[in-house]
Amino acid sequence: MKYIYPAVFSWSETDKAYIVQFADADNWFTDGATIAEAMENAIDVLNLMLLEAEESGDEIPQASKLETVKVDDDNSFAQYIFADTVAYKQMIEFRKTARSA
Repeated sequence: MKYIYPAVFSWSETDKAYIVQFADADNWFTDGATIAEAMENAIDVLNLMLLEAEESGDEIPQASKLETVKVDDDNSFAQYIFADTVAYKQMIEFRKTARSA
């Protein structure tokens, strides 16, 4: 399935990293040293969490609209993150096959 969820990117001076928190799930988060790395990690985490929910039959939260997501300060911004769990699962299976070959 294909999904799009808003995430908040916040610079942490303490961690020297961008912390990414998904607005619709408290336990969906990641980070990255750069915005590009944080974005890549956010895509990976979103796909992983949604695929796990699909496979276990857990409820998948409704995605908020980007304009309703609150951003705390000038060091933060909200961004949509796209996920395609079918493609993600195929990538995982391909990697497993390639390792065992």
